[in-house]
Amino acid sequence: MRETSREQAIDWPGLMPAMAECVAQLGEAGFDEALLALLRQAVGIEQCMVFAFDGRDEVDCLLAANQRTPRMAGRLAELYTGGLFRQDPNYQRLRQLMTSEKTDAEVTPMQADAMPEAYRSHLFAFPDLVDKVSLTFPGERSVYYLNLYRGSEAGPFAPHDLARLDALAPLLASLMRRHYAQARPISQRPSAEETAVLAPLSERERQLCLYLLRGHTLKTAAAELDIALSTAETYRKRAYAKLGVPSKARLVALCRRQ
Repeated sequence: MRETSREQAIDWPGLMPAMAECVAQLGEAGFDEALLALLRQAVGIEQCMVFAFDGRDEVDCLLAANQRTPRMAGRLAELYTGGLFRQDPNYQRLRQLMTSEKTDAEVTPMQADAMPEAYRSHLFAFPDLVDKVSLTFPGERSVYYLNLYRGSEAGPFAPHDLARLDALAPLLASLMRRHYAQARPISQRPSAEETAVLAPLSERERQLCLYLLRGHTLKTAAAELDIALSTAETYRKRAYAKLGVPSKARLVALCRRQ
């Protein structure tokens, strides 16, 4: 655990309302915004990505948000989940954590020297991002991967920012495990926006998309629907084709836009 100086001590009373809101929004649609508000207040992030890895050679995007250029986040998430994740210096660690008995969250600063040039140019240079810090932690059926970024205007994360994230790591891991692994049940009524967007789908495709919108990974959605993972992949592929979206991030954005 890194130590903070007296001048940079964490303002726990000031963070309490934001932390309480995250707890209040567990399993609800407002959790993502509550989590973003906490992270922005605590460490001044500009962009946030949350991914889930369940042992297959792919990752699911659970949250993609860029405060300065909102549309950019969805595009970067598509590039990452489309294959660039394999070039992430942390990818092998995600694979290791799937079979590890470790339960603690790990904070990892950006490993710029370990990034291939193509990876860095697509995910950092173009969106004008200069620093990244990651929080990885295993869940019940997935390893979760929280990536926080800063742009050139705010500058790199300072040592006291990393210390704050270290201090918040157990709470963040606990909140995200609960929210994303025990997401809102599908029995909860779809919103008017979700109903309108998912109208062209078959019943099974609609159910799968609702699970994904509630924060489930494809693997946990398949388990909830009691279908094979390959069948869930087929439903997802058909649903995305009908809706004209390439990723979960775009599906979420489409429902919000409606």
